[in-house]
Amino acid sequence: MKEAAIREELIPGSKKLYFIFGGVAAELAMPPFEFYSSAKIIEENKIFFRDFSQAWYQNGLPGVGDTFASIAGFIEKRVAELEPEEVFFVGNSMGGYAAILFASLLGRGTAIAFAPQTFVSPLKRLWHRERRWSKQITKMQLRTALKPHIWNLKPWLKTRQMDANIEIYVAEDSRLDYLHAAHLRGLESVQVHTFPVGGHNLVKQLRDEGALPAILSGSYGGKAAPRHIPRPGTRPLYRPQSVVGAPSERALSGADRAR
Repeated sequence: MKEAAIREELIPGSKKLYFIFGGVAAELAMPPFEFYSSAKIIEENKIFFRDFSQAWYQNGLPGVGDTFASIAGFIEKRVAELEPEEVFFVGNSMGGYAAILFASLLGRGTAIAFAPQTFVSPLKRLWHRERRWSKQITKMQLRTALKPHIWNLKPWLKTRQMDANIEIYVAEDSRLDYLHAAHLRGLESVQVHTFPVGGHNLVKQLRDEGALPAILSGSYGGKAAPRHIPRPGTRPLYRPQSVVGAPSERALSGADRAR
């Protein structure tokens, strides 16, 4: 039986709509619907996506189209049909890239991105010594080079006039994840929440600590004083005090990153 790239779970009377994007399959032959079990705690409308081509959603999805714009069109159509009061875009790693991208394309809602990539372009990857998922990304670049694509989120986001908010959750002990988060500093729509440890599997740590339900529902209370995020390759200027109610979390405002 052929696996579907999109699965919907619709709840009668729901006022929220979650678009949840799967990440890199890693060792698995079939990329799973990420956040599925975690999202069970959310009694709201949910639409799950997975990119079988592992192309950072640049190559479209089966039954939808062969570009990222076709996915955006599908999302816009479902929002118009379901008429939610709130829209969330959720993803981890590659799925986080998609969450940010499609929130910006829709121009509304909240993107919740865990350890996302924020660029997949060849030169930036080379410059920052980013070698993760080289096989998948090289294949994606070859497939999408001659069609519309967005391989770097920062210049794209700088051109957008939107009401969307972008919430990034990242661990400081992952140099590359931290670098990707730093890449979007200075953008007023972006807030980065940093944690001392967790690595690229931060989302699993947040789940185990019981923080994921509040984050996914938009009621997360872990707000810290703004802090400066250093340029990639430098050490943090200081470490703020622990946050009451969220001892391992530190929040970073867009205004502070712009300094």
